[in-house]
Amino acid sequence: MNFSNFDNDIISLIKPDGTIIENIKALVETGTIHISDVKLPLEEGDKIYRKLPSGLVDTYVVIDKGYYSKFGSIPAHYEVKVRKECSIPEDKYQSIVNIYNVNGINSRVNINSIDNSSNIYNDPSLLFEEIKQTLESIAEKEIQETSLQLLEDLKNTHNTPDFIGNYQKFISTLANHMTIIAPFIPALTQLIS
Repeated sequence: MNFSNFDNDIISLIKPDGTIIENIKALVETGTIHISDVKLPLEEGDKIYRKLPSGLVDTYVVIDKGYYSKFGSIPAHYEVKVRKECSIPEDKYQSIVNIYNVNGINSRVNINSIDNSSNIYNDPSLLFEEIKQTLESIAEKEIQETSLQLLEDLKNTHNTPDFIGNYQKFISTLANHMTIIAPFIPALTQLIS
């Protein structure tokens, strides 16, 4: 087949060194450009420009020059394999599906990010039990007993108007032991209604 009969596109060839060869007749198809002029110094990595009627320009990168020698009645020609310079490579746009099964209290998924969030889950019975275990580590017996009694008062007045007063007593009593109670303060504060 003689592609020169179908060469109705005019393209320009731009070499990596900046050399420009203009007014080349070609047949531009998706992924392939047919060129009859085999004397064209075409190489992989060259760029081909095609000006559209709208004034925009398609830019192609030569992937394979695809030179074919004369064969019977088919003259020598190029079947240039190209990709649009602005197109996304095929392996990049294939859809990727990630399925994340997340369950449990305070579960989270972070994808290419740092988790600076804090989830506070208040199961009051678990919260009070954790605080009790922490308070039992206080070496000073008098403060330990007082704080455990105040914790019991907090637990008993949860969801009542007396809770806030007991919360304030609890915090002020443990002011000198803030390092051990500080992790529980946000959860306790959420219990204030």
